[in-house]
Amino acid sequence: MYDRSSTIEYPYGGEIGAKAMLPYCSRAAIKWHEELKAMRMCWVGAVCLAIGGQVAHAQQANTIIVMDGSGSMWGQIDDRPKLEIARQTLAEVLVDFPAERGLGLLAYGHRRKGDCSDIELLVPPAPETASQLLSSANAMRFQGKTPLTDAVRRAALDLRSTEDAATVILITDGLETCEGDPCALGRELEQSGVDFTAHVVGFGLQGAETSALECLATETGGQYFDASDARGLRDALNQTLATREVQQADAALPPPPPATLEAPVIAGRATQIEVRWSGPAREGDYIDIAPFDGAGTHAFDATPVVADSDTVMLTMPAELGDYVLRYVQPLTQEEEAMIADGTRERTLTLRNIAVVDIDNFLRAPDVAGQGAMVSVDWAGPKGFLGLYHANQTNFDAWLAGMSLVESSPVEMQMPLDEGDYVLRYIVEGSGSNSAELAVENITVTAAQVSFLAPDRVRPGVDFTLIWSGPGGPRDWIDLVDADVEGLYSGEVYSEYSYAYLRNSTEDRAITLTAPEMPGTYDLRYIAEFPQSGRDDTSERALLFRQTLTVAADAPDWSADVAETEEVTAVNEVQNSEIPEAGDAADPTMQEGDDTQSNTDDIAIDDDLGYLCEEQLGCSIEDRKTGISFFLRPGWATDFPYRDGPEAPVRINFFDTASEARLSLNAPPEVTEGMLCLPSTMGPVCNLTPDEPAALLGATLLLQTIQPLN
Repeated sequence: MYDRSSTIEYPYGGEIGAKAMLPYCSRAAIKWHEELKAMRMCWVGAVCLAIGGQVAHAQQANTIIVMDGSGSMWGQIDDRPKLEIARQTLAEVLVDFPAERGLGLLAYGHRRKGDCSDIELLVPPAPETASQLLSSANAMRFQGKTPLTDAVRRAALDLRSTEDAATVILITDGLETCEGDPCALGRELEQSGVDFTAHVVGFGLQGAETSALECLATETGGQYFDASDARGLRDALNQTLATREVQQADAALPPPPPATLEAPVIAGRATQIEVRWSGPAREGDYIDIAPFDGAGTHAFDATPVVADSDTVMLTMPAELGDYVLRYVQPLTQEEEAMIADGTRERTLTLRNIAVVDIDNFLRAPDVAGQGAMVSVDWAGPKGFLGLYHANQTNFDAWLAGMSLVESSPVEMQMPLDEGDYVLRYIVEGSGSNSAELAVENITVTAAQVSFLAPDRVRPGVDFTLIWSGPGGPRDWIDLVDADVEGLYSGEVYSEYSYAYLRNSTEDRAITLTAPEMPGTYDLRYIAEFPQSGRDDTSERALLFRQTLTVAADAPDWSADVAETEEVTAVNEVQNSEIPEAGDAADPTMQEGDDTQSNTDDIAIDDDLGYLCEEQLGCSIEDRKTGISFFLRPGWATDFPYRDGPEAPVRINFFDTASEARLSLNAPPEVTEGMLCLPSTMGPVCNLTPDEPAALLGATLLLQTIQPLN
């Protein structure tokens, strides 16, 4: 048998201790659950009554007395405190209260001053509770505020253990002081469809103070009693506590068959849980989850029961709160005719369950370039990741979205319009009920794009272009007439050559063909953002352009020649000054030498390790340290080194034409406060964040730095 006091069933199977469930349900949720435990106890007792004594229970109304414990109850009537009069009157009236009737006590304002949430079910409604109720009333302190609206609502929820008649008797000497609306609550409870009656005993109230409380009573079919003294209070209680006989139809239904439900006490939102059941399994019977709102007029998820199985799976709502699991049996036509009041089904048993938050997270960069592919880390239940305009609150108005069903991380493309956006982690529970688990703000800035390509080429030749940029799955580079702005087929322009970039994101190299006609042309980077979302954004954008001259006397930058020159560039540049890859120019910088550790503070202007003077850049391989990378034209490095055989490679990069400086695996004291991005060989840090050339250099370096095979 499931022991709800010591274990919690994990939604994916098995049982664990409530405290051990913290990795799945947040600590705040566990605490919240414990605070509600007292309130939920009334549900457990009431459900047991529904199962064990349905015939007797159906003939009497459950009643909860709501007792005002506010500080004003110290006020006197006929030289006696009102609280003493209320206690004595309850003792006198309850002497003749039928022991078989369910009776409970709920108090407010009795524990803390100034706390509108100070509401407590002192005695859950059950038979033979009169003496317990009196003991609890005698122990009450009277010191707080008057949240009577929420107190009556709480009592209504506690009484909804079956669909039988229920009565609340409110004893109060003051008006609502916690911004509640008793009259509106009365209308809400009456419209919920529950057989619920609220009687109000106004103890010592005067004139206009009674109107809102009278409304609460009359809206639910109850009565308002004005008790100005002890005798008036006694008469009012005698009338409201009088036994209510429930008239039965001449041909009443037989007692409902027994049924049970076993399920977790709490579950994460939008998760699936297993519910174990027993019952008649009559055709049409089902188990559902419904709001814990006193109504039970709709369900979030329902699953038919099957005779050869004793479990069903239910999906939890996405919204936090209290709910009930129900075993529901539709009535046959004969049974409906026997009742003849429009009832079409009955609930055989209920079990309360709380939907709580579960541990989750969403992580993404704060800033990204136009059209960039961003890595997003996430954890939690399966859900939906949506990208929205920052001011968009409609969950359906996403710009881009994907289902979170696979492992983390996932990649999402950023929009092409600069501005502020938000990533939302959304889960959808039963009944198409959605909730937002986590949010990450992200700002889209201008994309950093650059081309390594010749300035002049011969007509009709193929040439290589190395690019850096967002690398979206539908981005391309084309060659067009100078100053052309068109991006769509309807905008007439000549496109002489183009290449999609999705197949070149690793080496960042594409091949284009020069036009046959000499002249001036433009190389363009075009980004595309798929219009798959439900909100408006740009579909295409021109992110970068660079001039290309086609002339008969241009150097031969054909693709084959370019590849050859790229590979041999380092060996051809100042052979007398720059060492071959892997050669050490300074004998004091040998691997493992004690002086090597003193080079942590090596200046960026120390002796050059490598310098690139080739127009297409230089591919570098340093065999001593086992690192390779690509240098932009005009960039140089110091000597790569390691502090030990297993230590990371350290190297500094700088632009000879500007102040741009980068560093790989620099000591923390050097890079503190700097922007550092991960690479395959360690963090690359930008030491000159205000220098535009540094960002271009870092972009290319991050794409090309790798271990030397």
